[in-house]
Amino acid sequence: MRYFFAYVVIIGFLLGCTTPPDRLALVPTDKLASSWWKERHEKVLSELQADPQLILIGNSILHALDNQDREEVRMKYLDRYQAVNMGFSADRTENVIWRLQNGELEGINPKVAILLIGTNNTDGNHFMQVTHPEELSAAIWKICSIIGTRLPDTQILLLGILPYGYTLNYRDHINKATNKIIADFPTRNKNIHYKDIGNIYLDKDGKVRSDLMPDFLHPNVQGHMLMFEALDSKIQSLMGKFD
Repeated sequence: MRYFFAYVVIIGFLLGCTTPPDRLALVPTDKLASSWWKERHEKVLSELQADPQLILIGNSILHALDNQDREEVRMKYLDRYQAVNMGFSADRTENVIWRLQNGELEGINPKVAILLIGTNNTDGNHFMQVTHPEELSAAIWKICSIIGTRLPDTQILLLGILPYGYTLNYRDHINKATNKIIADFPTRNKNIHYKDIGNIYLDKDGKVRSDLMPDFLHPNVQGHMLMFEALDSKIQSLMGKFD
């Protein structure tokens, strides 16, 4: 029995030593060891010379707008603003924080920044840590604060985390709980404007439509077209604040 207790103590000690620090979602973290990530970061930095009026900050949901089959979406809704796409596949809040603190907001003064981030923080299948609503919302607030500090005149269009999955699941539950918190951000900063467009991806029973999100996470071409159709009037309105 004493060996059993010794084993428990040792395991507990080891787990205590290897437990990651709290609030990792707020800790700036790069992925420079990954060549494609480093190259995309450098590409974004080079594109800032275009003097974008619109920037898009997020993960693969926005990254996919660079796909060849999204050309119509770009031409109809983004090119008019010299938009720079800062969406990086598999990015979490901590990665976005690092990028924004390391050049991606330098030398620009966009009128509008679209921010869509958070779903990878709640993904327990591909990542070691799952971020819960209070921490995730704090990380999203930190991102908004970085944008607000570095680009004080830029209007932030903060999007609710999109729905996930074809059945009820913990990840979608955390996403929705986070959305309830971040929906209040405009009361804390007049330059933040919250919009939840998640319903356009749901059927009458509240389930994700596979015809718009084939993997129940990423919008396809039609899904992206509907996204910016839903956002267009708000983007134009925010752009109009500068006229």
